[in-house]
Amino acid sequence: MGNTQSAKKRQQRKELLQKMEEESKKTRPFETKNVLFLHKSNATQLDTVRNFRDALILKTNGTVHVTYFVNIADENEIPESLEWLNELNNVVLVCLTSEAIQSFERIVRKKRFADENGQLHEKLFTVTFGEKLDSQWPPKGLKTGSTDLRDFYFGFTDVENIRPQDFKKSLRLNSLIAAIKATT
Repeated sequence: MGNTQSAKKRQQRKELLQKMEEESKKTRPFETKNVLFLHKSNATQLDTVRNFRDALILKTNGTVHVTYFVNIADENEIPESLEWLNELNNVVLVCLTSEAIQSFERIVRKKRFADENGQLHEKLFTVTFGEKLDSQWPPKGLKTGSTDLRDFYFGFTDVENIRPQDFKKSLRLNSLIAAIKATT
């Protein structure tokens, strides 16, 4: 019976995402922000990260489109690099966990999301769901790429049990959306 409910839930999520995709296509392309969303998630964390992604898309009525949703734990190739990031309306969103910071540092350097002086690209944003942003970010040798807010923490005390509605009513999500939409 649990498998039936799980399959039904996956199907509902798939249908919802398809509907969100269709809605996002209706918006004018110059208003839509394309997001390369990087995360490092195990099976338990993946539901929370998906709920966050879904809340981000829903709250923006499709004007923020998660073009790539890449779990670096799967060792997938990251599809884009600096050239893509420099294009109009493209941003990178990194979901930080303390155990993933070294992996993201390597990716940032490899994909040149930081310049030769270690300055992070101004269109690179980070989120963490916990009570504060990890003090290890940015790692030694990397520096914040903008005086504007680019690193967001949600302040949830029980990260393991975040519900989808927690993201939907979060003021931090509103701030992140505003920051993403303010980029070119």
